[in-house]
Amino acid sequence: MYYIWHHNLVLNFPAIGFTSFKEVVDTICFESNSLPFPDGEDRIILHTPNDDISFTFDPEELEDFRAALSEATYMNEVYMLMERDTGH
Repeated sequence: MYYIWHHNLVLNFPAIGFTSFKEVVDTICFESNSLPFPDGEDRIILHTPNDDISFTFDPEELEDFRAALSEATYMNEVYMLMERDTGH
């Protein structure tokens, strides 16, 4: 299970759902998908598997989010190797 924490929101993803979500995040182009927000900043709206919940990101936040998702994938691989090596 993967948990995505963003500000005051936590989403739970099974492994396959997380992988699909990460693929979308990795391929979305900020420049062609951003919209101006009332505060004057351009942001993208990133929909989640729950139709009622979406994230918004400016360019820097999106890159940070991508890095966090990649780190989660890497850490999961480390945990899987550790479990395999210990026989659990």
